[in-house]
Amino acid sequence: MTLDQCQKGKTYKIKNINFCDDALKNRFISFGITKDSIFTLLHHSTKKSTLAIHINQTQIALRDHEAKFIEVESAL
Repeated sequence: MTLDQCQKGKTYKIKNINFCDDALKNRFISFGITKDSIFTLLHHSTKKSTLAIHINQTQIALRDHEAKFIEVESAL
Protein backbone atom coordinates (compact mmCIF):
# COMPACT_ATOMS: atom_id res chain seq x y z
CA MET A 1 0.00 0.00 0.00
CA THR A 2 1.13 3.58 -0.47
CA LEU A 3 1.03 6.47 1.99
CA ASP A 4 -1.98 8.06 0.33
CA GLN A 5 -4.01 4.94 1.25
CA CYS A 6 -3.17 5.07 4.98
CA GLN A 7 -5.75 5.54 7.71
CA LYS A 8 -5.71 8.56 9.98
CA GLY A 9 -4.24 7.97 13.44
CA LYS A 10 -2.45 4.73 12.57
CA THR A 11 1.30 4.11 12.61
CA TYR A 12 3.17 2.80 9.57
CA LYS A 13 6.68 1.84 8.49
CA ILE A 14 8.14 2.98 5.18
CA LYS A 15 9.05 -0.08 3.07
CA ASN A 16 10.27 1.58 -0.09
CA ILE A 17 10.34 4.92 -1.86
CA ASN A 18 9.93 5.05 -5.62
CA PHE A 19 11.49 8.32 -6.68
CA CYS A 20 10.45 10.23 -9.74
CA ASP A 21 13.24 12.81 -9.66
CA ASP A 22 16.21 13.96 -7.59
CA ALA A 23 14.46 17.06 -6.25
CA LEU A 24 11.70 14.98 -4.65
CA LYS A 25 14.23 12.44 -3.40
CA ASN A 26 16.22 15.19 -1.69
CA ARG A 27 13.06 16.70 -0.18
CA PHE A 28 12.06 13.36 1.34
CA ILE A 29 15.55 12.75 2.74
CA SER A 30 15.75 16.26 4.24
CA PHE A 31 12.52 15.58 6.17
CA GLY A 32 13.69 12.16 7.37
CA ILE A 33 11.36 10.25 5.07
CA THR A 34 13.57 7.23 4.45
CA LYS A 35 13.24 3.46 4.28
CA ASP A 36 12.35 1.83 7.64
CA SER A 37 11.21 5.14 9.18
CA ILE A 38 8.11 5.00 11.38
CA PHE A 39 5.39 7.64 11.02
CA THR A 40 1.79 8.36 11.98
CA LEU A 41 -0.78 9.84 9.63
CA LEU A 42 -2.17 12.81 11.57
CA HIS A 43 -4.82 14.08 9.18
CA HIS A 44 -5.66 14.69 5.55
CA SER A 45 -7.79 17.07 3.55
CA THR A 46 -11.29 16.05 2.49
CA LYS A 47 -10.21 14.52 -0.82
CA LYS A 48 -6.79 13.47 0.52
CA SER A 49 -5.07 16.02 -1.69
CA THR A 50 -2.83 16.97 1.25
CA LEU A 51 -1.69 14.68 4.06
CA ALA A 52 0.06 15.50 7.35
CA ILE A 53 2.36 12.95 8.95
CA HIS A 54 4.34 12.89 12.19
CA ILE A 55 7.85 11.55 11.66
CA ASN A 56 11.02 12.07 13.70
CA GLN A 57 9.27 14.52 16.07
CA THR A 58 8.23 16.69 13.12
CA GLN A 59 4.92 17.29 11.37
CA ILE A 60 5.24 17.23 7.58
CA ALA A 61 2.69 18.01 4.88
CA LEU A 62 2.76 16.00 1.67
CA ARG A 63 0.80 16.33 -1.55
CA ASP A 64 -1.17 13.28 -2.71
CA HIS A 65 1.05 12.74 -5.76
CA GLU A 66 4.13 12.72 -3.50
CA ALA A 67 2.52 10.25 -1.09
CA LYS A 68 1.93 7.81 -3.94
CA PHE A 69 5.71 7.26 -4.26
CA ILE A 70 6.00 6.00 -0.65
CA GLU A 71 5.24 2.31 -0.05
CA VAL A 72 4.29 1.51 3.55
CA GLU A 73 3.25 -1.33 5.83
CA SER A 74 1.48 -1.34 9.17
CA ALA A 75 3.83 -0.92 12.14
CA LEU A 76 2.45 -2.74 15.16
